[in-house]
Amino acid sequence: AGNGTGGSDDKASQDEDLHTERDIDQQFLQMATSTCGSQHWTVHFLNLSLMEESLASFHSTLMTIGENPEEDVETMEDLFTDIAEFADGLQRAYTFASSLQLKLDPAHWLFDYTVGLARTLVGLGDEKSQKYGADWITRVENYAQKFEAQDMQKVVKAIKDAWNRGQKHSDEKEGDGPDRKRRKNH
Repeated sequence: AGNGTGGSDDKASQDEDLHTERDIDQQFLQMATSTCGSQHWTVHFLNLSLMEESLASFHSTLMTIGENPEEDVETMEDLFTDIAEFADGLQRAYTFASSLQLKLDPAHWLFDYTVGLARTLVGLGDEKSQKYGADWITRVENYAQKFEAQDMQKVVKAIKDAWNRGQKHSDEKEGDGPDRKRRKNH
């Protein structure tokens, strides 16, 4: 228990409480799935709730990478697994939303989740993850153009183009050597 000083005991207690809460939410999701079936609306909304918590966890994990190099490898492996599970859950949400056959783009309710996943993927920094983030962001690009503020439209464009910027940067590095003029002239 914490002593009110804001020390590591308080932080550990908060982390434990959050972990316990996630476990309970996960049990509710499993119970709803087995009781109602995987296509029931309650299952999808419980899944979205868990996904929202996951996004916050992804971002905080990415912010702490590098603080403890011994644990970073395991942390990144766990993060990759969690991101893959998130992407699967988001795909199921898109499938469910489309199955409702509403005259409404699924991005109306899945926009924030999609942008959050794409931001996380871009934040990983490698080209493959950034391209995967760009693939996800194309699902909400039209929605953003029609319904989001200009600032968010810029975020969507930046996420979509992130892998191109990395490639241009590496091309510039390769092209700045002394052989550059010879390659251009031949």
